[in-house]
Amino acid sequence: MGFVDDAELYLDRNANVIQVRSASHWGYGDLGVNRQPIETIRAKFNEVLNT
Repeated sequence: MGFVDDAELYLDRNANVIQVRSASHWGYGDLGVNRQPIETIRAKFNEVLNT
């Protein structure tokens, strides 16, 4: 539908994790739509780390 979403990634070196926050610009929820691009990013990180 063309809605804009925000994604924020934070590298926590002490915990050895990447924290992720994703949110919709409009409305009160996204019906889980924000999860798909984040899962794609996660899969790409896993590809790079496992090669």
